[in-house]
Amino acid sequence: MADNPKLLLGALSAKIKELIRRNNVLKEKMRALEDRIAQLEEEKAALHKDKEEINIKYLNLKTAKGIALGAPDVKEARNRFNKIVREIDKCISLLNE
Repeated sequence: MADNPKLLLGALSAKIKELIRRNNVLKEKMRALEDRIAQLEEEKAALHKDKEEINIKYLNLKTAKGIALGAPDVKEARNRFNKIVREIDKCISLLNE
């Protein structure tokens, strides 16, 4: 192999070009995957927000149902109602400052 430096140089050049090509392909794949990650993170955030909203609606419905029907868990409904009143009081006090 050492007998022809031009052949060695040509082979080395070809291997370097192939490595550069593979590197470029991997960079493109990485960009695509980063875009996909960003998209999935946005979807996750939206789903988390939806879940929180649904939980709030569920608790409000549960509270209203407990108060309206006089269910056995009236104590829990009253606690929830009191918590809502306290939150409203906090908001009013913040507005008054």
